[in-house]
Amino acid sequence: MKKFIFIAVLVNLFYSCQNLTSLNGGYGRVPELNMEVEKDKALSQEKFFLSDSGIAYFLDIVSSNIRNNTTRTYMDGNAFDLYLGEYIAIPTTAYNFTVLATPNVNSYDAFIRGGIFYFRSLYQGKFGFVLEKYGENSQTIVINNKAPYQISAFDLNNIISKNVEEQDIGKLKNSVQAFKILFPESSRVKDASFALFNQGVTNNDRQVVSSEATFLEENCQLSSEEKIKVLLGREKVLNNDYSLSKIYFNFKENTIELNEVVKNNIIKRGRPTAEELNFLEEFYSVKPSRELANSLGVFYFRSGNIAKGTHYSENKGGLLPAPLKSSFTETILNNTTEGNTTENTENNNETNTVEENINLEYNTFISDYDKGVTYYKNEDYAEAILVLEKIIPQAKPEYKETQELYFLLGNSYYVTGNQSKAKEYLEKVTLENSKYPEAQYKLGDIYFKKGERAKAIKTFEGVSKNYNSTVWGRKSIIYLRSLK
Repeated sequence: MKKFIFIAVLVNLFYSCQNLTSLNGGYGRVPELNMEVEKDKALSQEKFFLSDSGIAYFLDIVSSNIRNNTTRTYMDGNAFDLYLGEYIAIPTTAYNFTVLATPNVNSYDAFIRGGIFYFRSLYQGKFGFVLEKYGENSQTIVINNKAPYQISAFDLNNIISKNVEEQDIGKLKNSVQAFKILFPESSRVKDASFALFNQGVTNNDRQVVSSEATFLEENCQLSSEEKIKVLLGREKVLNNDYSLSKIYFNFKENTIELNEVVKNNIIKRGRPTAEELNFLEEFYSVKPSRELANSLGVFYFRSGNIAKGTHYSENKGGLLPAPLKSSFTETILNNTTEGNTTENTENNNETNTVEENINLEYNTFISDYDKGVTYYKNEDYAEAILVLEKIIPQAKPEYKETQELYFLLGNSYYVTGNQSKAKEYLEKVTLENSKYPEAQYKLGDIYFKKGERAKAIKTFEGVSKNYNSTVWGRKSIIYLRSLK
């Protein structure tokens, strides 16, 4: 992948990883953060001539540290310097750690493995941890994560402004990503991300629009006007190929204009989640319309909720259906008729509750699935893996997306070079999946690279025989010739 895509993936990954322990502490709030690094352990920061080529060089350095898992080991001490993207390795008898403080951007990778405490972050700032030990006093450590060069926020912001004026999206990508990494606490981070987002919309750049929209939604306080701007930009460039963040569903706090845009967006994309359906119901209770009632009816029928689908689809004498104000997970309105017994009513309500719980599980699954697919299509494979792995436990055989989930994860691991994980998921792709020939071809490649020559040949022979008219069948024939 291109350098920007790699860095952008890492920026969003470190911002949004949900398996990382983190706590927003902030500078100066904890006295221990004032501990100074010993002179012999201090890392220097070289003077740096800031230019477009200089920014590209800086990103290359950070990229290299991440790719190569560059590690800096310290045997003792409490305060340490570390360059961006590097791991610090500190031998310890600790069994656990807690977060003391971080910069406002609380994004990092930290864990204890084999008697060593490891830490890494892309972001400049001070990070404090308490290492907890059995039968010993705990140890407080402070890590000053910094760039190897002296770079001014003022100068970098000027370069961003110049890139915006020139409408040079290539240079703007680099300068904005550098600003996020170097000055994560700056109030100008949102402005920088919006500048890149706007240029992405102008250039119809799907990767930039998707990446920056996600960044803005997950890390910045957005006004209703700014949320509308992000939504409309996404619609223009990504069409219907994305999912909505939870930040759009606070109906009571949104402006009337934002609620209207969100409502239209949900209907346009046509695959509402449980939260989106609940939002539409809130909207309907305030501003009912035949169009919205029809949409709700269709969506509920499609999700298997016959009772709600029927309610919103009814048209009695031209009157609009009454709003159902219960939440999506609650038992719906009692639709019993005059002769129904109490027992039948209870049975109906129990059935409806079970149906809605099933629908809720599926809609939660599909929401994360769609997000992972968006990352995958934008070649943000690290993010795709992060999101899709999380929903594997919820993937049921009856879901039509489950088979596609196996392929997406398998191919993401294949592209990023993790052959073992790629093999694990690609072997689950069945004949019913349209991607089966591609999965088999890539499995053959994995088998060969792992030294399983006979298995590789058998796999390629199967693809070339059964799918000879496809590109994967033809590629299998070529691969076989190289093996024989």
